[in-house]
Amino acid sequence: MSQTLWSFQSFSRLKEANFQVAAAEANYQGAQQSLLLRVAQAYFGILSAADQLATNVAERDTFNKLLNQARSREQTGVGPRSDVEQAQAFYDATEQSVIDARNALDDATLALTEIVGEKVTGVAPLREDIPLLSPEPAAAEDWVASARQDNFDVRTAQLTMEAASRDISVQRGRGLPTILLTGSGSKITQDAVLGGNQTLDTIGVSFSWPLFQGGAIASAVRQSRALFRQSQVNVEAIQRSTETRTRAAFRGIVTGIQRIGAARRAVDSGERAVEAMRRNVEFGTGNEFELLNAQNNYYAARRAYSQARYDYLTNVLTLKQQAGRLTEQDLTAIDKLLIEKAA
Repeated sequence: MSQTLWSFQSFSRLKEANFQVAAAEANYQGAQQSLLLRVAQAYFGILSAADQLATNVAERDTFNKLLNQARSREQTGVGPRSDVEQAQAFYDATEQSVIDARNALDDATLALTEIVGEKVTGVAPLREDIPLLSPEPAAAEDWVASARQDNFDVRTAQLTMEAASRDISVQRGRGLPTILLTGSGSKITQDAVLGGNQTLDTIGVSFSWPLFQGGAIASAVRQSRALFRQSQVNVEAIQRSTETRTRAAFRGIVTGIQRIGAARRAVDSGERAVEAMRRNVEFGTGNEFELLNAQNNYYAARRAYSQARYDYLTNVLTLKQQAGRLTEQDLTAIDKLLIEKAA
């Protein structure tokens, strides 16, 4: 039996293992938050694709109606052939967008199915009146400081760097003395003529010092130092990346509120413009091309408004995730913004 009394290598390896365990725990918690964000993003992806498809279908139907009206006017001699060709061009473009939107919806559904492991059907849409709240605290620097300290990717990298630092001592310890407490017991059974039974018990302290390793220890130390420098650079890179994503998410929330308001106004003004152009065409003071353009701008504004809402909510969750604050309660709050049963 032997018990180590002192080993610099073993002591350093214990410290290294402690940091490795802490890094693994931080990585696990970071993976949990990443999963929460991925689920929300995938869900918003389905809702966004569904909105885009519905808008594109409505746009196609509208242009189809305008195309039929243009053909009727041409047949009666009221409208020119150019109106039919212009309406046909707009309709053909929307037909392709409907096909692309259907494919996008299928891809978004498969993306969420891949995460949850079950076929996704009947997702609840987002209600119209979602609250638009500015980040709290209201300064981007506060969020960046929190991210540099509490972001789990940053903490994992820092703890991995500390473990790499301890590994240098582990490799150096391979060439340092080791002190062991040893004990042994033996019993020999033999004839009396040979001396009879004998028992030998020993206890003592042994000292071991590897004097020559052929340069292996020096090489291992150099390698460990290089890996430590690599981990230092990795920490700095992750900190910079985290800071960039945190600032982008913060800015996305602040500007997202403005974008949603502007997009909402664009939808309203686009709708009024369509009605005005339609009356002008009916009274002969406008042309078909102006009406087609007004319709095109209106549906583009609807698509932008829909996407701006999902981008805002995604940035809210991303900012919390970058700061290490994202929890299941945040998804519960988002869930309350969904309509349980779509009409």
